[in-house]
Amino acid sequence: MSTSTKTELLHEASRMLLSKGLNGFSLQELASSLNIKKASLYHHFPSKKALAIELYRFYQDSFTEWCELHEKLSPEKLIITYAQKLTSWICEKQRVCPVGALSLEWHLVEPEIQVEIKKLHELQKAWLTKLFKQIPIRITQQEAVLGTMGLLQGSIQLARLNDDPGLVLKNLKSYLKAIKKG
Repeated sequence: MSTSTKTELLHEASRMLLSKGLNGFSLQELASSLNIKKASLYHHFPSKKALAIELYRFYQDSFTEWCELHEKLSPEKLIITYAQKLTSWICEKQRVCPVGALSLEWHLVEPEIQVEIKKLHELQKAWLTKLFKQIPIRITQQEAVLGTMGLLQGSIQLARLNDDPGLVLKNLKSYLKAIKKG
């Protein structure tokens, strides 16, 4: 399997994970969707666990690349731009958050996969912490980071239920305004 096929495989696995959950698709279904033999898939990913671990590493790399691509924006604009991207990616494409994708079945997720999911979460927390160090706020950085993450997750859920993706940015902008000093 070539590198481009491997990337294509990760993109398709991501689409399936984020629309069906990890237990919602089989490796045979994944192979069939790409018109490859299951044996070819097993050449790179000997198990679904190996695929999931690689997939979360792929998410980590993608997030890091996105951050580097947008690093010239102001901290507040970065948070808003990220929320716009996340909202578009999740709401408009009818997907779920990669971190939240397995939250309902967390107790069933193998520890090695949990480690990679937590790494993605910690990467996002560290990024937000760095940004909130540059924004004068009335609350602690940890409160701002966790509040922002919770607000985004909750707002995305509400946006779906109310068929109103604009709700995410509206809530985020109100939150940022409320926690800023001055």
